Amino acid sequence: MTDSVAMGEGVSADAVGRTGPGWSDLGALCLTFFALGVTVNVLVLERVGSESLTVVAAIAINSATTELAYVAVRDAGGTQLAAVIAGWVVASRFGLLAVSLGARLRVGHWHRAAAGLQSFDPNVAFAIQQRSARDVVRVFWRVTAAMHVGWLSGIAVGVFLGNVIGDAQRFGLDAVFPAALLAIIGNLLRRRSGALAAAVGGGLCLVLIPIAPAGVPIIASLIGAVVALAVTSGDPT
Repeated sequence: MTDSVAMGEGVSADAVGRTGPGWSDLGALCLTFFALGVTVNVLVLERVGSESLTVVAAIAINSATTELAYVAVRDAGGTQLAAVIAGWVVASRFGLLAVSLGARLRVGHWHRAAAGLQSFDPNVAFAIQQRSARDVVRVFWRVTAAMHVGWLSGIAVGVFLGNVIGDAQRFGLDAVFPAALLAIIGNLLRRRSGALAAAVGGGLCLVLIPIAPAGVPIIASLIGAVVALAVTSGDPT
């Protein structure tokens, strides 16, 4: 669903650490994910041709970049399996986010399970900057609510506008997936481990794209993360 396209817009890290995002910041996040929801679901509806399937996919998958990765591989001629795996690869970061949040949550098992299922880039990033356990929980769910309001509203509008807009490429909406991924990994590229993972994974993709079936280069790019972990283990930079 909600990915880190708007993480931290207009909010300093110090301010977030003291008070959490304000109502204006939450409103900005809501509007951002509303726009993302509209765009993603226009693209998905164009491919699947069914309003009900588009809504089900958006709610069940609950991740914009995962849906876009799936669509990108299918559009490139990849198999259903390759498209599903590519979407899983993109979504795998949510597990790591849940782990980082879990270390700060001092709540019951059911509460932790619910938070783990809702762990995305913006709400986890805002929450773990809080100083008290109570503020971690409060900020996490407040940001989560803002994201969901925007995302679910965007689903409704995107499905409604999908048939009106028609070919999404005329409006440049096909560029949303790479733009969203660049927004997500932007800060990570400043770290040695992130830059190394991107260089190795990107290099593999460049080599494999002309010769491998669609979707395989994305899956193979995971090797970049493995190499980065091995080389920079224990190095915080």
